[in-house]
This record gives sequence, structure tokens and C-alpha cells, in this order.
Amino acid sequence: MAGNKVKDRRLVVMAVILVLGLVVVAGKLALIQGIQAEHYKELASDQRDTHIQITPSRGTLFDREGEILAISEDVTTVYATPYQVKNPEAAALDIAEVLGEDPEDVQDKLDSNSGFVYLARKLDKTLANRIKELDIEGVGFVDESKRFYPMGEFASQVLGIVDVDNEGQAGLELYYDDTLGGNPGEILLERDAVGNPIPGSEKRRVQAVDGVDLQLTIDKDIQACVEESLSAAVDRFGARAGTAVVLDCNSGEILAMATSPSFDPNDRSIVEPEAMRNRAVTDVYEPGSVLKVVTAAGALEEGVVDPNSVIQVSSQLQVADEVFTDAETMPSRALEFNKVISQSSNVGTIQVALMLGNNRLSEYLDRFGLGHLTGVDFPGEVGGLVPAVSDWSGTSIATISIGQGISVTPLQLVCVAGMVANGGHRICPHFLKAKITDKGVEDMGLGGIGRELLTEETCREMIAIMEQVVAPGGTGTRAAVNYYRVAGKTGTAAKPRENAAGYSKRYMASFIGFAPAENPRLAVVVVMDEPSPIWGGHTSAPVFKEIMGYSLQHLNIPTSWGTPPPG
Repeated sequence: MAGNKVKDRRLVVMAVILVLGLVVVAGKLALIQGIQAEHYKELASDQRDTHIQITPSRGTLFDREGEILAISEDVTTVYATPYQVKNPEAAALDIAEVLGEDPEDVQDKLDSNSGFVYLARKLDKTLANRIKELDIEGVGFVDESKRFYPMGEFASQVLGIVDVDNEGQAGLELYYDDTLGGNPGEILLERDAVGNPIPGSEKRRVQAVDGVDLQLTIDKDIQACVEESLSAAVDRFGARAGTAVVLDCNSGEILAMATSPSFDPNDRSIVEPEAMRNRAVTDVYEPGSVLKVVTAAGALEEGVVDPNSVIQVSSQLQVADEVFTDAETMPSRALEFNKVISQSSNVGTIQVALMLGNNRLSEYLDRFGLGHLTGVDFPGEVGGLVPAVSDWSGTSIATISIGQGISVTPLQLVCVAGMVANGGHRICPHFLKAKITDKGVEDMGLGGIGRELLTEETCREMIAIMEQVVAPGGTGTRAAVNYYRVAGKTGTAAKPRENAAGYSKRYMASFIGFAPAENPRLAVVVVMDEPSPIWGGHTSAPVFKEIMGYSLQHLNIPTSWGTPPPG
């Protein structure tokens, strides 16, 4: 009897345990199928589904005449699923021979614990096909695109670069990345136990949207001339670098912009970071005497002087606690105002600036856009540095009026010249001319000029004065172009010391100008960094002449007088 009771208790305990187990299982099922159902559904989906990204074709960049400057070409990426490669050592030898790499480096990838490794990104299709012919199990291929610049170094600082994923990293490639890059697509497929896509298992497909082609304002022939002239001048004058910009002063279109030395965006393995900088937009310097254009225009506009006003120019001039002289010591003399500028007299310019006064000089610096961004469609633009008039010291009006104590970009300076050339209107420089879509060419309407900031009378007087700079007796005679009237201004400025106050014995040489003077079309700036000789009239002016002379003829702009040049 007692045995039966013990047996009954055991059955009860087992039944209770069984019931509790069923309750736990039921609870777990309820938890999994109810509360955590979505979580496990996602886990299953992650294990079963694979997302294949469809890379869009990046938009092409053209020059203003339709020449291709940057294009995406078809390439192949080679990858491996290491655990599927049966003989990694033999595979590594064969693949390395095609790639021209060390077999040990390839084998290290094939021996990795990862389920996916790149063997070669964006490989030329000819080489990729040679690897395909090896028919190695576990090695796969993905069609992609790679950015290619057909002209190599041509306009490289302007065009910029993309990374291995075709995303813009610098230049116009970066600025217009959203437009050029398009939107990637995606295919959702199921895969088998070893990770291979199952044919016919496509669940979703989102088509890629290719990037938009862009037409730039750059003229490839003028750009080539600028690059050749700059490179030759940097070598000839032993300069650290040279920068130049060609601008249509009536529309703001940038026809050319270059810095030497340059780089080849197709081969960045040996590129110096400094060579990638677009100095015309991102670098500032003290401009020196080219800024006398602003001082002179302000004085004429305010009626402080007229072109024929006689200035008693002292041999030296003390302003506050500093004494100023001309670049070459000259005796006291009487000069008409137009000769003060054409002969680039520091003392005469400062005397006129003192007549103009701090507030009015500051106002004209502002009118010419100095200290402000030009608004160019390019990343990394800087606005330079112009101290607020409230922060000026006793000598500021003297130094600033002759281009010291402030910093500007070459692009700002060519806009200064262009503003005088076009009758006093603000310029917004730009690179984008049009978008090219399936519907045709869509002009972006960025052309034209802004509001009037100087009167036409002042501009006519300034043009006549700046013509004298290039005429015999002026400082810029080497900028004269045969058969065309040219107006311009030279500049030579000592570079500030890097880690101390004051100025070094290293110089920046500049020339800004425009032509034809009677009906201006093009404005050009040339800046040489530490040339020898140091003078803008000796180093930058001849480069200006080459660039302007070629550009005027290339665009078939009528000559100012006489027999047109041959060609």
C-alpha cells in the first residue's frame, strides 16, 4: 500500500513537471511568435536575404564646347569568399601574376576568416577577364565604374577627384556631387546556405538613377594655354607656384583657372597634397600695388581727385609712426594722378588715400567684394581678411591703400578688374554653364552681372589710367598685346613672416588686367609665388600677355586697331 502511495506521488510530480514544461514551452512559443516575432523575422531575413547595390553611372563633365573632361568608364571589382577557395596557395599565385602583386599578399586575403574580401577594386576589364578565365571557385566579380580624366593633369585642381566609391572628394566633383553622383539602386535576393544568390528569388528591385551630365564654362583651349604659360613661367622664374584665372567680365563665366604645379587625378599615388589646392579660390595673400585700383576708383568716385589732378608727391611720407617711400627712392615731384597709378607711386597713393579717409576707403574695399566670398560654385572658398575700420591703427589707411595689411584671393582680384571693365557692376564668378539631361541642354542661367557699384564715368577714367600702366613709362609694359588695347595694374608684395611680426624678403608678384580696353570682354589675373625677379611687371605681366593674346584671338574678338594678327 505504501508503495502505491509513493508511486502516485511520483506520477503527480512528473505530471506537474510535465505541465510546467509545457507551460514554459508554450510561453516561449508565445514570446517568440508574438512579442519577439518581428525580431526573429529580421534575423531570418538577414541570414536568408542579400542586398546587392546597383551603382549609378556618374555624370560626365564637359567643357563649354562639349569636350569630355571627366567620365566614368566600366571596370570590374574582383572579390573572394575565402572559405570557398579550395587551394588558396595556387589561387594566390595565379591571381598575383595577373595583378602584378606579391602572391603572399593575395594569399593573406584568401586565408582570412572573413566571408568576403576584395582582391582588386575597379580593375581594368582586360585584367579582370584574365582572372575570370582562371575559373577559381570562390572568386567573384562585380561590374562597377571608375572615374577617368582623359586629359590627365588638365584642369585637375578645378575638376577635383572622387574616391574609390565614386564620391566627390575635391573640386567640382565635390561641389556638384549630389548632381553628378545620382542615386544608387538595390536588388533584394534570397541566398542559399553557402551565401550564393538563388536564381529567380528576386524580391525587390530599385533602379539606380544615373547622375546628371554637366557642361562647364571652361574653354579647353584657353585652359591649356593658361596651364602651359604658367608652367613655363614657374620654371623660368624659379617660382614656388603660379596661379591664373581668365574671366568673362560681362557674364562671370570662368573660362580658365589653373595653378602650377598640378597633378594627375588618374594617378594619385605620387600626388603632393599642395599640388591639389586650387590656390585661386582657397589661398589668400597680401596683394600689394594691384590694390591701388580700388583706392584710385574710390578717390575718383568720391571726387577727391580727377585723372589730371596734380599731386605733390614727397620723397617719403610719415604716417603715424611709420615712414613710407616708393619702391625706388625718388625725389619730391609733381605727378598727375593718372601717373601716380601708372607709375605705381606708394607715396602718391597714400596721400590720396588720406584725402579719401578711413571710412570711405573701407567702403570701397567692401564695394569691390574684398573680405567677402565671391559666391563661386566651388568648395572651400575663403573670403580673405579685411579689418573692420574700427580696428584700423594709425598706419592702416596707408598700408591698406597700397595692398598691405589685408589678404585676398586671386579670384577676388580678377573680379576687381572685371568690375572696372564692365562699367562698375558686381560679378558673381561661376563654373556651371548647363545641365545635360534626356530633355536636352538646360542652361543654368548663371550668367550676367549684379548691381552697379561704380559709375560708368569712374570706370572710363580708371580704364584710361590702367591703359597707361601698360603704355611706355608704365610699370606693366610687358603685358601689352599686339593689336589690342590692354588695361592693367602690376603688384609686388612682400610676404609676411610666418612666425614673427613684419615682412620677409620673399615676394608675391601679380598682374591684373582686361581687354580690349574700348569694349572689355576678358579679365585676367596672374600671381607668381616667390619668383625671381620679384616684380609683377617682370614676371606676371609677360604671362598675362601670353594668356590674353591667345584668348582674344581664340574667341575671335575684334582687334582694337591696325591689321589683325596672322592665324
